[in-house]
Amino acid sequence: MFIVDAYNLAYSTGRATTFEEAYRLVLELAHRLIGKGYRVLFVFDGYNDTPHPRYIKFAGERRAGMSADEWILEYVKKHRGETIKLITRDKALAERSRHLHPNLLVIDPKDFMRFANDLFESTSTPMMKEVIDTYDIQMRMLNDIESFLESIKRKKRKKRTKR
Repeated sequence: MFIVDAYNLAYSTGRATTFEEAYRLVLELAHRLIGKGYRVLFVFDGYNDTPHPRYIKFAGERRAGMSADEWILEYVKKHRGETIKLITRDKALAERSRHLHPNLLVIDPKDFMRFANDLFESTSTPMMKEVIDTYDIQMRMLNDIESFLESIKRKKRKKRTKR
């Protein structure tokens, strides 16, 4: 099982500077890893109320204000019998996780990306484009809905001020 500190992976490898880029990276990695039979969980800080795949976790969904580090530590503690590979460059998280799980292996995000890239070179996944396109469409739809709702609010405010 790979447990990935998602923002740490995305930012420390230079693969993302925004949440959207980090999320796309996670979708691509997950699709390919799962397609090769690996088990993986990507853990983000915060809360996201939009639907997302089961292999993506937002720490705030478990408990308001919970960090990804806390989520990972809880998971590691509950799954001591499993072989877990933690992907992070966060030294404090790595040490605390090792303390909770004696068989835990910590992998640097850059090493993990090299492993993933080697794995991906032997895999062709035309479905990956569909996964990314679906995410992009979903984000555009959410932005359109937010814009529409904001325009309704503006119209209501204008009517109130005219009275």
